[in-house]
Amino acid sequence: MKNKMKKSNEAKPLLYHGRKPLNRREFLASGAIPFMAYMTAPSFLSILARSGVAEAQEICSTSTEKMIPLVTINLSGGAGLTRNWIPLTEGRQLLPRYHKIGLGLGSALASQVVQSFRNNASFYAGSQMLTGIRTSAVAGLADQALMFTNFVGLCQQSQNDTDANKFDIQGLVTKAGHKGKILPNLGRFDNGIGVSNASAFLMPPAPLIVSNVDTLVNALGVANRLSSLNQAQKTSLFKASAALSERQARSLANMTGGTALSNLVNQSNADNVQLISNPTGLDLDPRNNAAFAQVWGLNANTSKNDATYVNASLVYNAINGNAGSIGIEMGGYDYHGDDLATTNNKDLAAGVMIGRVIQSFHVMNSKGFIVVNSDGGVGSPASDTPGADPVSDRGDAGAVFMMAYDPTQMTQASDSQLGHMKSNPDAEAADDTFIVGGNVEVGAAAVFANYLSFNGMLGKFSSISETARTFDSVGLDKVVKIFGKKT
Repeated sequence: MKNKMKKSNEAKPLLYHGRKPLNRREFLASGAIPFMAYMTAPSFLSILARSGVAEAQEICSTSTEKMIPLVTINLSGGAGLTRNWIPLTEGRQLLPRYHKIGLGLGSALASQVVQSFRNNASFYAGSQMLTGIRTSAVAGLADQALMFTNFVGLCQQSQNDTDANKFDIQGLVTKAGHKGKILPNLGRFDNGIGVSNASAFLMPPAPLIVSNVDTLVNALGVANRLSSLNQAQKTSLFKASAALSERQARSLANMTGGTALSNLVNQSNADNVQLISNPTGLDLDPRNNAAFAQVWGLNANTSKNDATYVNASLVYNAINGNAGSIGIEMGGYDYHGDDLATTNNKDLAAGVMIGRVIQSFHVMNSKGFIVVNSDGGVGSPASDTPGADPVSDRGDAGAVFMMAYDPTQMTQASDSQLGHMKSNPDAEAADDTFIVGGNVEVGAAAVFANYLSFNGMLGKFSSISETARTFDSVGLDKVVKIFGKKT
């Protein structure tokens, strides 16, 4: 499966995944402000109110707690994560052999282990992924940023070549309170999640799928026939809509679900008036920050369709709080059948992406949490020398990466590894008897627990019904490796 990226409709606002939006963030995801016409139609309001919109009040509610930006990078196809980061035994020793993984004998590998990140995670010296992470347009920036970043690799078996692995924690993170100020979650893969994974425990609100940079602007602007209005006319129209909504509020409140819908309409229109009346006040473009733009290689001539520009826009809006969680999809990571040079180039590209995100947090002085996953892993023929060609899928040696950037350097990591490899020297596989080693969804719960811990909010884990049943206090102690402080 070389590349699962699907084409979308460029900058054209979508009617929310084939149905009418039901809450403010879904309005935004479909081109929220254009949807105002629906909101001013009394018959439609009545239909919505009587059908009930239980979700609306929860989505419209605001949290006083600012949560750390979450960036998910999915390497679609089964990347060789354990060919780059070196997984260890339960006693944190090298395996006798890494033949099936492609890193040769443990004794030969020992001299080619390099420590990186703040907490000295072990990587293969020939790792092109690590080379990419250390790549920077600014001399020394990458290595400096890594000194503020803790890394944890999760040893976990996963299914090969499928988007059914339940890696995604965006639904859980949203329920915990992480939401954007003016945009929903953002993604590149149009499956209701934003990356080609399945959701763990809870579907997130469907993201705005960003095909080019104009998608973000159009989602917050007036489209179709309303776009011909001048700025003053647009502002007046939305003010009239807000007033109409207020007059309808009393009758709406008498309907089933009407109170929630009334709150939704009034909040949506009030925000829309502000957005429409001051569109230039929105900080959506990553080129507005010169240091950020340099990290991504952006300039005034960069095409709005450029994939790097689009991904940079997602990261920028996550960091500045405009958007909720974001998902970056990188296709073509089904390695078997490719030679080492080809797979090294793919590893390098993945590393460059990871490095740019970390450097983005650094230049914007923002905490940030990165999750890197892939559907399955890679197998190699027996060789005593590190660097064998990949020849097959091998999800038994899969992994998930977590990275926590903290500009204060107050965040600590108790380990650079969660879980371990099997003690059987012939297995060369993640130990599926460990609490997260053989169950992707339980592993996602562990990633979520580490995200909450990084936020200083681990106490929320047991209050979220979807995850409360996965780990008791003893289990949490086993899986939480990242410890942040609430600020």
